Amino acid sequence: MQTKVRTVPVIPDHEVLRKIGGGAYGEVWLARGVTGALRAVKTVWHNDFEDERGFEREFQGILQYEPVSRNHPGLVHILHVGRGESDGEPFYYYVMELGDDVRLGRNIHPVEYEPRTLRSDMKAAEGEPLDVEECISTGRLLAEGLDHLHRGGLAHRDVKPSNVIFVDGKAKLADIGLVAQRGQQTFVGTEGFVPPEGPGSAEADVYSLGKVLYEMATGKDRLDFPELPDELPEGRKLKRWRLLNSVICDVCEPRIGRRKIRTAGDLATELAHLEAGRPRPLRMRAGAVAAGLLGLVAAVGGAEMLNWNEWRVTSVSSPIRPEEVELAPVTVTSYPHPAEVFDAEGKYLGDTPLRTMRLPVGTEVRFLIKKHDYREVTETAVVGEEGLVIDPTLTYFKPPEPGEWWEDILENRYRPEEDFHESYNYIGVASWMQFQEEKKVSFGKIVELSENGAMRQVVLATPAEARQFAKWLEQKCRENYLKEENWMEVRMDKGRDLSGVNPDWVRKGMRPFYCVVRREPRSVVSFTSDPPGAKVYLNGLMVGKTSVPTEWEPEPAPLEVSVIAGEVQLIMEMEGYKSYEQILQLKPGDPKWPEPLHIRLEREDIFGEPWVNSLGMRFVPIEDDLMAAVWETRVRDYEGFVKGSGGEVASAPPEFAQNDEHPVVNVSREEAMRFCEWLTRTERAKKLIAANHEYRLPTDLEWSMMAGLRGEAGEWPQDRDGQRDGYPWGPQWPPPPGAGNFSDEAANVPPREKIPGFHDGFEKTAPVGLFQPNALGLHDMAGNVREWVSDDYNSEGRHAVTRGGGWNSYQRHHLLTSARNIVPREFTESDSIYGFRVVLAKVPVVPDKEGAPASKP
Repeated sequence: MQTKVRTVPVIPDHEVLRKIGGGAYGEVWLARGVTGALRAVKTVWHNDFEDERGFEREFQGILQYEPVSRNHPGLVHILHVGRGESDGEPFYYYVMELGDDVRLGRNIHPVEYEPRTLRSDMKAAEGEPLDVEECISTGRLLAEGLDHLHRGGLAHRDVKPSNVIFVDGKAKLADIGLVAQRGQQTFVGTEGFVPPEGPGSAEADVYSLGKVLYEMATGKDRLDFPELPDELPEGRKLKRWRLLNSVICDVCEPRIGRRKIRTAGDLATELAHLEAGRPRPLRMRAGAVAAGLLGLVAAVGGAEMLNWNEWRVTSVSSPIRPEEVELAPVTVTSYPHPAEVFDAEGKYLGDTPLRTMRLPVGTEVRFLIKKHDYREVTETAVVGEEGLVIDPTLTYFKPPEPGEWWEDILENRYRPEEDFHESYNYIGVASWMQFQEEKKVSFGKIVELSENGAMRQVVLATPAEARQFAKWLEQKCRENYLKEENWMEVRMDKGRDLSGVNPDWVRKGMRPFYCVVRREPRSVVSFTSDPPGAKVYLNGLMVGKTSVPTEWEPEPAPLEVSVIAGEVQLIMEMEGYKSYEQILQLKPGDPKWPEPLHIRLEREDIFGEPWVNSLGMRFVPIEDDLMAAVWETRVRDYEGFVKGSGGEVASAPPEFAQNDEHPVVNVSREEAMRFCEWLTRTERAKKLIAANHEYRLPTDLEWSMMAGLRGEAGEWPQDRDGQRDGYPWGPQWPPPPGAGNFSDEAANVPPREKIPGFHDGFEKTAPVGLFQPNALGLHDMAGNVREWVSDDYNSEGRHAVTRGGGWNSYQRHHLLTSARNIVPREFTESDSIYGFRVVLAKVPVVPDKEGAPASKP
């Protein structure tokens, strides 16, 4: 590969400031666009490739990546791709969003700028592992980005820490100059990150990301895998680290046949479960699994013998001799056939029906079956003792392709144009009559017109009527005739001579029309906001933040986004402000909106005033950043969680009768915390609470404050247990009438387990809110159910804490406001005396590290 010193490239509409990176496959430059926005520009030179094909292959890869990149937050966004020439040497370039500065984040100074990458973060850690939660969340985002890339038919081929940049503090896969169509085996990549089977596949990218996670989680070099760090985390973080390590081992197993995680989607799912604190999805392979799948493919391709020494049984570490392997017949066919068959690595095996092969019982096989004008099918199965037949029924699928004529479900033919297909004829009577019958409408007129040299009966309709027809036809074609990005519109023939047609119809705007199928029409729209820095979502995907003025850019360029034209949902959010939502109608072919869309956000803060959430739970302010439920969580509140969990959570009723307004019981602390997490996710999704608001259990000291007890001394609840006199209702004993629901004279217990002379009217639990609230408006701070708090009893971590006593409480010291009831942490049995109350809190904002911008933990 030729190396030379080149002049600064000329990039249209950009001022190239200085070089900020480079390698064997190009150079990265800092540039300023005509709008003033700073960008990264990568140049890839023709003479750095051995032949013309290599240069063009890489250019085609970046052209395919460009539209894919802007649809996922885990991928660096490509804003423009072009070609150029300098000193007679061709090059291509692409303009990217600029990553954060390693020291100043988004406050970028062009002279001092140094990009923040995952490698720079690991270098700053000086050989120490990164925080396990950061590893999990970053890995999940990168895995989702890879999955999006792979679904677009592309592979990255060089996933490593230096190719992960941070934009607005979020990790993104960068250096996509190596992106290519999946299956290209040109050897690129970096030693240690490339799997034994070589680069170029989606699975190879997943292996590389596993090695990245290994370096993050251990602080070691990827070549040290699977060595563990000298010091492991402690406490809860150790358990989290071990779960993460098990995922890494499942990804980075050197033998491809034994890897349990082989797709980016599976890895993203594993890490998402781990991030949410849920158990890992169960993954297992039945029977014997091939350690060398390529050996299996060789047999399928016609080889007479497999190398049996490569086969292993998953539960045995020693080799299996050929005579010990039980074989069974495997047949692959399709209906209809012939269809092309590919293995899991994309290698073509032949057309269906394939010659029957004999493979080891228990082998997991995977085939991709393709046929022109039909949907491709992936079939995965395990070879049984009786053999295996793969025989999918293929589904017709004929979407419009560039340069090819197309036919819709009603057999209307469409001619290909530059970026769309248009019906060859006006919409005729047969299609229109079917539309009217199915939609139960009776508008439009049928006339006879000359078209393409023949007289035909065609439809006259208003634009609104024609659009209804196109929408109906689009839905009929959606499953088997259109891709997801295709959509239909109409073209009214306004120039047609309609002499002889009823003039009243013409005055109403009725015209003959064509149907048009669009293929990813795009429009460019830009945004500003007051205040600046708001997150912008289009059709559910975050596309960036509105620009924030800095010392170096007092008037920054608006956030500019390219989107598919049509109906686009805009959501703009900012912490402490009401979410803004609008439906944008972007016309196909519009090159750009003339002015940025400026949104003024309305301030909103639910804290400080009484508030009711989506479940009807009432909250009152306790402090500036804390609100408390006025009563204990009810049966009906918890039932919303049970239904929303999709069957993952069950509600065990107590041995006594309750209605929806009673406090829920038989709930452990862990289940109460899961309820809070579910409610947080649900109401954030509904935009009822902000991204920095969360539901949770109160801390021990917060519960004391809610009960009117302040100024307690001691680090742990054990230090504060029973140290202050007084009760939630006041200083007197026994409790006055109406103080709460305790073990009273009506309780079916021995006399010594009752409060003598006290009557509350309930033997067990009482509906919430019946008894007198305290000064803050909180009910049942004493009695009814014992309420979980989030703290452990002491530093040993063996006991949890409940507060406030319950319906079975009768001893004075149990009902002191300062009393703590301890429960073993390993206690898993349900109990009808335990319930909980939730608080709504603002998530604290803390600096990530010295000199870095603040962020939420």
